[in-house]
Amino acid sequence: MHIPYFDAHCDTLTAVFENGGGLFENQYMVDFKRLSAYAPAAQMFAVWNGNYEAKAALLKRYCKQNSGLVELCRSVDEIERANAAGKIAALLSVEGAGQLGCDVETLRQARERDGIIMLNLCWNSDNALCGAAMDSGSGLTEQGMEFVRECQRLGVAVDMSHASERTFWDTMELAKKPVIASHSNSAALCSTFPRNLTDAQFCALVSCGGGAGINLCPDFISDGSADMDGILRHIERFLALGGESAVFIGADFDGIDATPRGIAGAQDMGKLYEALLRRNYPEALVRGIFYDNLLNILGRTQ
Repeated sequence: MHIPYFDAHCDTLTAVFENGGGLFENQYMVDFKRLSAYAPAAQMFAVWNGNYEAKAALLKRYCKQNSGLVELCRSVDEIERANAAGKIAALLSVEGAGQLGCDVETLRQARERDGIIMLNLCWNSDNALCGAAMDSGSGLTEQGMEFVRECQRLGVAVDMSHASERTFWDTMELAKKPVIASHSNSAALCSTFPRNLTDAQFCALVSCGGGAGINLCPDFISDGSADMDGILRHIERFLALGGESAVFIGADFDGIDATPRGIAGAQDMGKLYEALLRRNYPEALVRGIFYDNLLNILGRTQ
């Protein structure tokens, strides 16, 4: 059985840049050797914690040097072409617009030069654009409104993970294209972590043609220990809210210190695919969660 895989968020690029190792094979949670077990395969690499240009250059350089295995993609058309050729599609996102100086012109340059395809307005602290879920909880600023409009004009998906709930609703009121939360779970099942989504937030993402990525951080899954059943509960909560075409994977590998029991990294994600099949979900729906939904959502943002 060929298992597809499209993950909306990992921090492996930062782990390799800051701590050493390679992108083909490493001691972290994601590498291209493990991703090559999936078909088709696509991975969003987030730039986090500064050094944006150097980290983007690292990914671009690797893809150029290993063009037979992986292709750096900047659009859904390019993802589909790369996957059809048997290559892994690598994509670039920015986790926190502060890395671009919260500047619209720098955003345009990053889109044109590096092909960024997704962007978090903030990380865990407020910035010039908006309030963060882990900080004041304030909403979009005037500068933030301009930034959202330009992201959507450029075809860069606006990512609400890390943003405050007020920022979320301000953005939803403004947005003309789908909005996503790349690595956020259900607050109804785990409310102790402020970055999870309320039912109303998830339904709003569904209504705008966007969606949410299931985060494998144990603190996002359960107030106690996390396991496969815990992951499945979050997926099923979103499915029950009409999310059949809106739920995808946003594992947050290498951005989390621990993983649920049974999943140590990208190599184990087939276990989740098979667990969903064992619950008698149609394979088309499971394939949607693992690949098609995110691809289609990104297509709508462009």
